[in-house]
Amino acid sequence: MGVLSLLYRPSEFLALLKLKKKIQEWKQRSAMQERDADWEFCYDMLNKVSRSFAIVIEQLGDELRNAICVFYLVLRGLDTVGENIWLVFSIFGANLNPEDDMAIDAETKARLLLSFHESIECEGFTLSYGYKDEKVLLEKFDCVVRAYLTLKPSYRAVIRDITQRMAEGMHKFTVMKVETTQDYDLYCHYVAGLVGIGLSKMFVASGLEDDILTQSETNSNHMGLFLQKTNIIRDFLEDHEDVNEETGVRRVFWPKEIWGLYTDSLQNFTYGKNETQAVACLNHMVADALRHLPYCIEYLSNIKDYQNFLFCAIPQVMAAHTLSLCYANPAVFKGKIRKNLGECRNVQPVKIRKGLSAKLMLETVSMESALDIFEDVIDSISDRVSPSDPTSREMWKSIQAVRDLVIMGRNDAHSCKGVEPRWWEDTIKSSVTAIHDFTPVLISMLIINSLVVDFAMVVGWEWWSKTVVQAGPWHSVVTLWCLFFYSWSLSCLLRGSYAGLTCGALIHLTWSFIELGLGFRQGMMHLDIMAEVVPKCLASGCLLVCSRRAAFRKLTPSHEIKVLRLKAL
Repeated sequence: MGVLSLLYRPSEFLALLKLKKKIQEWKQRSAMQERDADWEFCYDMLNKVSRSFAIVIEQLGDELRNAICVFYLVLRGLDTVGENIWLVFSIFGANLNPEDDMAIDAETKARLLLSFHESIECEGFTLSYGYKDEKVLLEKFDCVVRAYLTLKPSYRAVIRDITQRMAEGMHKFTVMKVETTQDYDLYCHYVAGLVGIGLSKMFVASGLEDDILTQSETNSNHMGLFLQKTNIIRDFLEDHEDVNEETGVRRVFWPKEIWGLYTDSLQNFTYGKNETQAVACLNHMVADALRHLPYCIEYLSNIKDYQNFLFCAIPQVMAAHTLSLCYANPAVFKGKIRKNLGECRNVQPVKIRKGLSAKLMLETVSMESALDIFEDVIDSISDRVSPSDPTSREMWKSIQAVRDLVIMGRNDAHSCKGVEPRWWEDTIKSSVTAIHDFTPVLISMLIINSLVVDFAMVVGWEWWSKTVVQAGPWHSVVTLWCLFFYSWSLSCLLRGSYAGLTCGALIHLTWSFIELGLGFRQGMMHLDIMAEVVPKCLASGCLLVCSRRAAFRKLTPSHEIKVLRLKAL
């Protein structure tokens, strides 16, 4: 299915090839940095436990690459020790989904968690917990400790501080459940927001970024919350079906304050049950996550270093597209669960196509390009907001907040200087926007012209001339086709439904060329032929542009939500 998808989308296939080449360049540049056996182990484990994170970290500069590699591995080790906590190192776009060793008793686990920040300072520190690659990581954790001890004191201080704060939060949520939205935000702060805060401190400590990133932890925290919540929404079924065999407790991260509005038990939403209520609850979760995006945009606008910008922006645009893919999508509650050695995986999750992921990574080269992608995502979601959705008002507020920031960001001279925008790119984008706005007006004018002039000729009523000339059969067929096609196209544009528009525009363009050939063959004057054919070709071209722009925005099919009767709080 993946191969067929690439054949249908050749641009994504080319993007995959280009990305593969770029990743090789990043790895070659990273390999030029001097490494001993301990660092070789760290990067080898990094590629084994998280390929997506390894890709992003390889493109970082020499100053931060090693520090953030160790930062990730330390938190990965901490996460493997933790029980009933799924840490998503989401600021990097990498889902850790730990395979906790259920053999660790609660008292030992608490001691290991709360002292982990001290243990990473001790040479020779190792553990024997977890499964597969995580088990190897902990059994040879002394390599990570030695690599950690070679870092600058400023980086070690950040890693130690974040590790301690995160361990305390993980321990807190081993007994605390996510009941309210405040609990939800607090949980996401511990497992992801702290990562964003730690990264900001590292960026500033490196001297590559201004201290504006650390003057307030708010934006850094929201960076983590946005990505963490996106993963929690997407992984609903996987989390829900992961049951502790000893206690029978499920991993539940959706706050009861939200899902309790739609059902008495989340079990009622799995595998397509109660789809209308399930999707309404899903949209409520998406609306909650989307409120963090404006803070993320503000954070990205303050990053100066190009490689740091890519490091932070790529996961954000991926998460935004994933969130759009989840919105109003009942497939979030469906899938195929596979369990093996303490691991619970949904092997048919809702996720972005590989080709689209490659395009997003390649297109995210500056603040301006990131804003364009965010705008596409917001437009895609807004196309699917149903007035009957209980959270439609909150969703529209979030959408408008993001749109306002996108406009401000484009006018802000303090945008990231990663890649200077090229004049021809701005011209193309402006032209596409203008065409999208002008096309409905053009189609409306063509409908009026077809009715007043062409259809009048078909019925033999040429009101502008005293001489009555009956139109031929070919002209009658063309006129009826034009009336149908223009009316249908205008309806599609006004409703925001672009299915079949490309095919219809190509058919109309073909008819126009046939009409052009017949006109010359019948000896019509050139000006008369141009007056007939040029507007039709112009309409076809404009519709093709609109359909191409919409094809990128329309990530998921529309899912209409019926009016719900919510139970009283």
